Amino acid sequence: MTTRWQRNSLACLLLSVSLSTTAAGVHQHGLAEAAVVVEGEQVTIRFRAPLMDILGTEQPPADVPARARYGKRLAQVAAPQPSPAAQCEPVSASISSVDSLFPEQQAHDSHDHHDHDAHSHHEDVDNEWLFSCAFPEKLNAVDLPFLDTFSSLTTEVVLLLPAAQSALRLAPGETRIPLE
Repeated sequence: MTTRWQRNSLACLLLSVSLSTTAAGVHQHGLAEAAVVVEGEQVTIRFRAPLMDILGTEQPPADVPARARYGKRLAQVAAPQPSPAAQCEPVSASISSVDSLFPEQQAHDSHDHHDHDAHSHHEDVDNEWLFSCAFPEKLNAVDLPFLDTFSSLTTEVVLLLPAAQSALRLAPGETRIPLE
């Protein structure tokens, strides 16, 4: 029997490996990645997608109104919705923002634009949410409602559940990740 620490370590490792392919250079527009890790009463959901598929560009915002438009679009990648019967409450979230993707100084940097442009390519939205569930045994799905908005995305999902680990693929427009 594995300890909680070993299971958490394995979950983190698999989650990192599954989502690191994008960071390692396999940045494919139209393909998002998600992971759902259920550990006791806690559920961690991670989502990564190419910035191009969320904003329609990977270039820094040119001005304040563009920063505001980018912010509104990024905000559409809203929190997942675990099964209502599980009574999950959000604990924390790490959300990509305009400021994290395009720091203000970068927007006004007048130095070597070639370096700046090289950095701006292949950016990703990378969000993670942590929930605590009163009835984790009733958790049978997680909905990613924002996939309806970004309906051109195919999403590869890694599941690390108490009973098994698996993977599945959501077709464009599908929002429900079954956990059964």
